[in-house]
Amino acid sequence: MSRAGLFRRSDEGQAVVEFALVVPVLLLLVVGVFEFGRAWNAHQAVTDAAREGARTAVVADLTITEDSVRTVVRNALSAVSLDPDLAVIELTGVSDPTGEPARVAVRYPYQLSFLKSLGGTGGGGAVTLGTAFVMRNE
Repeated sequence: MSRAGLFRRSDEGQAVVEFALVVPVLLLLVVGVFEFGRAWNAHQAVTDAAREGARTAVVADLTITEDSVRTVVRNALSAVSLDPDLAVIELTGVSDPTGEPARVAVRYPYQLSFLKSLGGTGGGGAVTLGTAFVMRNE
């Protein structure tokens, strides 16, 4: 082999190096999309639970109490596999007269799984999902 052939550049490992550089960024993007989707789904579930609680709170029924409204919200959270014991449920105006507003607010602490593992022992990846509904008593 000639001396010029020994020093000629080779492209044999270029694709492997480029792949190794791109894969971590691509995986982070895919996992981020997945985590965002899970958080969005949980937020929709919390919103639905608050809406169900507000609708229950304003129905003209003398048997409806704050405890029964909290039970409706907790059952809605349980139905979508969210721990109802973590939810903070705030109620106002449940027993007020017809036409007065009733408000149901739900806050739920949600842990982003992947960001928690990246965050170490700190509170990395923790968000609070919250929503509130106001309806007039019937």
